[in-house]
Amino acid sequence: MNPILLIRPDGNESDARALAEVGVESVAEPLLEVVPAREPGAARRLAYRLSEADPQTWLIVTSPRTWRYWRTLVPELDSVLTEALARGLQVAAVGTATAASLPASVDHTVTPPGISADDLLGFLLEQSPGTALLPASARARRLLPDGLTAAGWQLQQAAVYDTVPRHGVRLPHPAGLRGVLVRSPSAASALAALLPQPPGEFSIFAVGPITAARCRELGWRPVEIGVTKPSAVADAIARHLRGNGSMLEA
Repeated sequence: MNPILLIRPDGNESDARALAEVGVESVAEPLLEVVPAREPGAARRLAYRLSEADPQTWLIVTSPRTWRYWRTLVPELDSVLTEALARGLQVAAVGTATAASLPASVDHTVTPPGISADDLLGFLLEQSPGTALLPASARARRLLPDGLTAAGWQLQQAAVYDTVPRHGVRLPHPAGLRGVLVRSPSAASALAALLPQPPGEFSIFAVGPITAARCRELGWRPVEIGVTKPSAVADAIARHLRGNGSMLEA
């Protein structure tokens, strides 16, 4: 069986293991790489605001990458967080993987059901407006900032990391692949830049509605997967390859 191509900048190993457990081969070729934000000033100013947090302040984390790269720019960040938690800071994260990426001092993180920033926004809009601290990607969507600001929240945001094209990519020939696993809109865009035409011989497996929408904008017909955990994604891909895609959206 031809393999599934894994293209995200990190975390491909967990997807590869999960696919192997359901009998699906894979090959990894990251198309992007994650780097700290070029200008650290905004990240440091956001950390200073974190040091002033009170019980009406929410730290909002949307990716497992966020804390690692913010801490690269602000080495004392863990201690700042510990002090903020003691003053009543509240923390919300998108998904359990993001929550698990935070320091051990965060003994309670709100993780609303769902896999996207849309789900987190819905939860936050049910709370009394306060101050939202949002460390994020330089390419983050405006959904959370615009939605919270419109609802009366005081928002402070900073880019703490970015994803940039990786040099020296050697993309396998599409004829030798069963499909590609795409986990972000930026990965979809990077893939499109390397494909001479929309793929016709293999499937595009898009994780989440936002990634799937980006794939459609590029002229593809993705298989949309509504889960993020590697084992669940692998199960969905295996079902589709076996011709049982009833739980997926084509």
